Amino acid sequence: MAQAACRLGVDTACWKGWECDRAAPQSNRLAMMAGILAVSPSWLLSGIGAGPLELASNDGAALLRELQIASSDAVASQKRVQEIVALLGSGRGEMPLQVPVKLGGGHRQT
Repeated sequence: MAQAACRLGVDTACWKGWECDRAAPQSNRLAMMAGILAVSPSWLLSGIGAGPLELASNDGAALLRELQIASSDAVASQKRVQEIVALLGSGRGEMPLQVPVKLGGGHRQT
């Protein structure tokens, strides 16, 4: 807690107050906290969304499964983005926008 508070630039007592729901951080601090803790801001607020990875870093098989799941989720999200972009383009009689997304391996998908 003290190390995270230091990285955020606040007193440990302040951070503890946030953890114990005695106070709430400003929105810019919340985003910075999420980055420090490697979670999404929505997870900090509600427990919904990307939370902490609760695996031992030495459990290679479990980490590989998590990577495969995350990669699959990313591909599904990209397909959904492309569908939405196509719908937006077709609704105006325009050519659909191409949304480039860089996926693992350095390949560029559009």
